[in-house]
Amino acid sequence: MDSFWSKLLILGIVAAIGMFFISNVYNPQKAAQQAMAYSTQQSVNAVRAGVDGIVPLSYSNNEVISTVNSLCGPSNTTNVVIVKKLDGTQCIFTTSTTYGGQDISSIVASGSHYLKETNSNTITFTQQS
Repeated sequence: MDSFWSKLLILGIVAAIGMFFISNVYNPQKAAQQAMAYSTQQSVNAVRAGVDGIVPLSYSNNEVISTVNSLCGPSNTTNVVIVKKLDGTQCIFTTSTTYGGQDISSIVASGSHYLKETNSNTITFTQQS
């Protein structure tokens, strides 16, 4: 019977050492890995935003309409500018999806492609074709 209690005591000590290891080694490593992953994601987002702001990207008419519909609402502070190819008219949308009584879907030409450029608080879509 003496051997049973000694084995139980050894099992308890091993379990306590395991719990100590998990609490003092694994948890700080997990927190450090999560912090590094967050930092890496922030770096990727910063680079992506920088590239989006520098390189004009091509968007279809549906993507332009979708962008205006998703951004332009009552509390929006970002200006979305649509520049028409034929006459260079600039339609500016901020808190509404209409300009001069016309809805965005009637302003954006069907089948056209637009270049997107982003500045501080302005997104400009310039019609290409």
